[in-house]
Amino acid sequence: MSLRDHSDDRSKWASYAPLLLLLLIFLGALGFALAKSSALERDMRIAATQNMLWVVTQTQMELLVLTLAASSPVGDDAEIARRFDLTLARLNLMSQGPQARYLDDIGHLQSVQGMSDALLTLDPVALGHSPDLHAALSDLGQSLHPQINRIANDVMTTDWDKAATRLDDYRATQQVVIFSVAFALLAALAVSWLLLRNQRKLHLAQLARLRAASLLEQERSTSAMYRDFAAIVSHQMRTPLSLIDSAMHRLSRKGTDVTAQDVAERRVIVADAVGRLTRLVDTVLLLAKLDTDQLQARFAPISMRSAVTSLVGEAQARHPDRELRLSCAEGPLVALGDLHLVGHILDNLLSNAIKYSQAGTPIELRVFAQGQTIACAVTDQGAGIHNQDLPRLFDRYYRGNDGGAGHGTGLGLAVAHELTELLGGRLTVETWAGKGSVFTLWLPVAAQEQEVVHE
Repeated sequence: MSLRDHSDDRSKWASYAPLLLLLLIFLGALGFALAKSSALERDMRIAATQNMLWVVTQTQMELLVLTLAASSPVGDDAEIARRFDLTLARLNLMSQGPQARYLDDIGHLQSVQGMSDALLTLDPVALGHSPDLHAALSDLGQSLHPQINRIANDVMTTDWDKAATRLDDYRATQQVVIFSVAFALLAALAVSWLLLRNQRKLHLAQLARLRAASLLEQERSTSAMYRDFAAIVSHQMRTPLSLIDSAMHRLSRKGTDVTAQDVAERRVIVADAVGRLTRLVDTVLLLAKLDTDQLQARFAPISMRSAVTSLVGEAQARHPDRELRLSCAEGPLVALGDLHLVGHILDNLLSNAIKYSQAGTPIELRVFAQGQTIACAVTDQGAGIHNQDLPRLFDRYYRGNDGGAGHGTGLGLAVAHELTELLGGRLTVETWAGKGSVFTLWLPVAAQEQEVVHE
C-alpha cells in the first residue's frame, strides 16, 4: 500500500471520529432515558397486597357487618360465625407481610394486633352462641370502630403524602427523560448529518474515480474500436478489390482471345465484388450517421408486400444458385417506417441467411401481421447460433464462433439492430443448433388514412 493510501485511510478515520463521539453520546443518553423510564414504570406498580387503604376499608366493612349481625334481636348464629371469621381474617391480613410493615411505620401495628386478640376472646365457635356473647361482640365492634376509622384516616393521609411525593418524583424523572430523549435526538441528528456529509464526500470521490476510470476505459474502447474498424474494413475492402483486380488481369492476359463467355464470367465476379463494396460503404456511412446523430428516419406507410418482393428479387439476382422463398399473408400489410432503412435491415438479414447456410438449403422470408405490428421473418437452415454468441449478437465488431463468422465485419447485425430501434421496432432471433435460425423484424402498423409508399 502506498503512502497516499495510508494518508487517505487516516483522513477517512479522522472524519469519522466526531461521528463515533456523537454516537456514544446518543447511545448514552438513550440508555439513561430507558433506565429512568424502567425505574419509573417499576415504581408505579402497586400490588393489591400493598394497597393499605383497600385492606383497611375491607376490614371496616366486615367489622360493621359483624356488629350489625351480633346486635340483631334475631341473630343468625351461622351468619355471625361467618362474619366473625371474615373480620378476624382481615385483621390477620393487616398484621402480616408488607401490611404489618406499613402499619408499624405509622404506629398502628400494636392496635391491630390488640383488636385481633380482643376478638379472639369472643370466638362464638369456641365459646358457643348465646345472647350474651352476641351482645358482647356487638359492644366490642362498636368500641373497635373508632380505632379502625383512625387507622383508615392515618393510612389515607400517609398514602396522600406518599402519592404527592411520588408525583413530584415522577415529574422530575419525566423531565429528565424528556431532556435525555431530546438530547439523544439532537445527537442522532448530528450523527445523521455527519453520515450524510461523509457519504457525500465519499460519493463525490467515488464519482471522480469512476469518471476517470470511465474516461480511460472509453478512450481505450474508442481506440480499440477504431483499430478493429480499420482492420476489418480494410480487410473487407481488400477482398473485393483483389477479386476485381484478378478478374481484370485474367482478361488482359487473354489479349485478343477474349470471348463473350469470358467477359460474362468476369462481369459476374466484378458485379458481386462491387456489390460487396457498395454494401460495406453503405454500412459504414450509416454507422457514422448513427454515431453522430445525423441519421433521421423519414417515417411513412410502407407496403411491405411490395418492398420485400423487390428485395427478394435483387437478392435472387445476386445469388441465382440459391433458392429464396417469399410468402406474404393476406391483407394490406402496411408498416410505418423508412423504406430505405427497412430495406437495409432486410437486405442484411437475407445476406446473412445466405452466407451462414449451405448452398442446397432454401431461404424463406415470411411477412405477416400480428396485433399492431407487421413481422418480416427471415429463416435459414444453417448450423444455428451458439448460445455463448447470443448475448453479444448485436454488438458492434463482434463475430461469433460459427464457421462463416470470419468473413463478416461484425457490423451488419449491429447496424440493423440500431436502425430497428430508430424506427421504433424490434429485432428478435430464434435459433436451433443444427437446424437454423429465424431473424424477425417487427414494425408498427401504419394508420389507414396515411398514403402508402411503394418500392
